[in-house]
Order: sequence, then C-alpha cells, then structure tokens
Amino acid sequence: MIGIGSTNIYIDMPSLSREELEEYSTSLFEEWELYVQKNLNLSDYSLSLSVEDGSIKALGKIGVGLYALYLGIGQYGSFISGLKTIKNQVNSATDYLNQQSVAPFSDQRITLTVRKRGEALSKIERLIYKVENGEISADEAIEQSKAILGDSDDVPEFYNDLEVALHEVPPHPSENQLEMELKSDEDMLPAPQKTKKRPKPSKPPLPPVDHYRVEVWRESRRDKLNVRVSKK
Repeated sequence: MIGIGSTNIYIDMPSLSREELEEYSTSLFEEWELYVQKNLNLSDYSLSLSVEDGSIKALGKIGVGLYALYLGIGQYGSFISGLKTIKNQVNSATDYLNQQSVAPFSDQRITLTVRKRGEALSKIERLIYKVENGEISADEAIEQSKAILGDSDDVPEFYNDLEVALHEVPPHPSENQLEMELKSDEDMLPAPQKTKKRPKPSKPPLPPVDHYRVEVWRESRRDKLNVRVSKK
C-alpha cells in the first residue's frame, strides 16, 4: 500500500486504563472508518490507527494500491485535477479524525496538537509544481514519481497518463500561485486547540505502572477488523 495521508495526534491529558484505551481506540476507528467510506472516493484502501496512553498519542494512516488510486483519479476528468481531488478528500478524512479524537473529552480542559502529512500525494503534487516552474523536466518527474509510488508493471496506464499530464502543464506559474498552492508535506493546524488546564491536586497521583498501545486496522475495505493491545 502507498501512504497517501497520515496524522499524528497528541492530547495532553491523564492516562487511561487499558479497558478505557481499547474502547476509545476502537470507537474512534469505527467513526473514522464510516466517514472515510462516505467521503473518500476510492474503490479500496487501508486504514490504521495506533493509540498509546500516558497522555494520548495516536497515529492514523490511509494507504492505497496504485491501481485503486489510478481508478480514483480517473473519475475527475484530468489527471492533475483528479489527484488534487483525492488529496483533498484524504485531507478532510484526517481532519475528521483529529476532531473526533477529542470529542469524548469535551467536558475536560485539554490541549490538542496535530501534525498532518500528505505523504505520496503531496510529493507527486510537488513534482507537478516543479515541472510547472521549470525546475525539472516531465521525464525527471516521472522517474521521481516511480521512486515514490513504485514502478508497477500492473498499472502502466498510471504513469502514461501522468506523463501526458506533465507534458501539458502550463510552464512557469506566477510566484504568488506557487506560494499559495505549494504546501509542505507537514501541514499543521492553524493553531493547537489550547484551553486552561484543570488545577492540579495538592498531591498528584502516582503514574500507572503499565502503559498500553492499541492498534486497530483493516488491510483493505473488505478485510476483517484487526485489534491488538500490547504493553509499551
């Protein structure tokens, strides 16, 4: 699977018990999965969510095979507009996961910090802008794309269509356009959602002896749901 979107989540809050962490993680994954099913227009993809306690640290990932990505892009007219549309859908899905991660703690004063990555889609989009700006040739962009996505003999149409699209891009966009459209692979939220923390008790509780990690994933849309709980 090719990584097309991920988000790191950090929620500054007291540790959860093993049972609470497992229930939180599986419920969050199920909500996220329902959203992705409705809003990500790909025939197949993988989803994974890893959550650790001791303050909550979570990592959500979306992956896709090259053929499914090719079919998804092909639904939106031109190759480049299709790529951007799928990228926006993935971005919306990671935003949703970020928002839902704090929903169960709405009655608490917590701090949420997230770091999103566009992964392969952002990298391919960046190559397109480099071709537009005359920094690299279309042929160079194709070779770099294969290094990012894999040189698959099963989907030669993907690179054929990408090559045609790269040769058709208008050269040298304005500097302002590049500045507006070209973003870092690491997209931060406008600002961490910070609120005042609860007053600390006069005698803070001892930290729990055990910390846990819960991993929830599907290898594909139709694959069974997998859940694994382990000690950190």
